[in-house]
Amino acid sequence: MKKTLIVQAPAKINIGLWVKNRRQDGFHDLETIFQTISLTDNIILHEGFEPGIRIICDNKNVPTGEDNIAFRAARIFLKKYGIEPALDIKIEKRIPMAAGLAGGSTDAATVLTGLAKLYERTVTPAEFMEMAAFLGSDVPFLIKGGLARGSGRGEKLEFYDMPRNQIIVVVVMPNDVSVSTKWCYDNYTPGNNEIKSRSFEMILEAYQKCDFESLKKVVFNDLESVTLQRYPLIQRIKELLSSTGDGVVLMSGSGPSVFGLFDDKRKALNAVTALRGVPAQIFVERICKK
Repeated sequence: MKKTLIVQAPAKINIGLWVKNRRQDGFHDLETIFQTISLTDNIILHEGFEPGIRIICDNKNVPTGEDNIAFRAARIFLKKYGIEPALDIKIEKRIPMAAGLAGGSTDAATVLTGLAKLYERTVTPAEFMEMAAFLGSDVPFLIKGGLARGSGRGEKLEFYDMPRNQIIVVVVMPNDVSVSTKWCYDNYTPGNNEIKSRSFEMILEAYQKCDFESLKKVVFNDLESVTLQRYPLIQRIKELLSSTGDGVVLMSGSGPSVFGLFDDKRKALNAVTALRGVPAQIFVERICKK
C-alpha cells in the first residue's frame, strides 16, 4: 500500500535583524533571532504511482517544477538515500508568499524531515543540516524550529529554550506589496556595529523573559531602513499596530510582513482593531515549537 504523511510547516519571524558587512560571496553576514509561529502550511507527502516528483498546490502562484524549493528538497533527499523518485507533494498554502515569513523555506525543511518519516530513514541532525544548507539560509533553522540565534547567513545556529509565557503574534501582510530580498540587501548601508552588538545581547534576554518594555527599547531590524522608505503602507501598518502601546512591533526579514508580539490575546485583538480598513491579510497566531 502506498503511504501518505501529513505534516505542518510553520512560518518564522525575525525578532531583531542585524545586517553586517557584505561578504566576498555577495551575501551579508547577519545576526538574528528566529522564532517559529503557529501560522502553517500543510504538506501532504504521498508515494506516487508514476516516476518523478510532482508538486500540487492550491495557490496558482506557487511554482510546481524545479523552481519550487520543496521540489528541490525532495530531489536532494531522494538522491542522497538512493530512493527512486515516485512522489506527490501537495502544498496547502496558508503562509503568504514573499512575505519575509520563510513560507518556501519552511516547506522545504518540512519535506526533508517528512520524507525521513515517510521512507523510514534514520537521518542525523547533521545530515538534515547538510541537505538544508544547499537550499537556503532559513532552511537549517526550520529543520528544528523553536527559538534560535542565527549568524553567518543565518545557517549558524544556537538554539534556546522557548519563553516561559505564551506570546500572541499578530502578523500583517499588506496586499499587493512585493519586496525583493536581493533589492533590499543591495540597498542597505551598514551602520554602527559596536552599538548593535551590545543591543543584540539585550534583545535575546528581554525576549526570553517576555520583558516587552525592555524589548521595545532595543529591538531593531536593519532592513526597515530600506523597505519602509519605499513602501509607506508598511510604515503605516507598523504605526497602527503599535498605536495601543501594548505590543512590540517589527517588520520580519526584508518584509513586507509586519508582526506584533503581545502578552495577552485581548491586547492583540485590541491592536488589530486599529488596522480596520487597511488593505492587508491579518493573522492572530502564537509562538510555537515545530
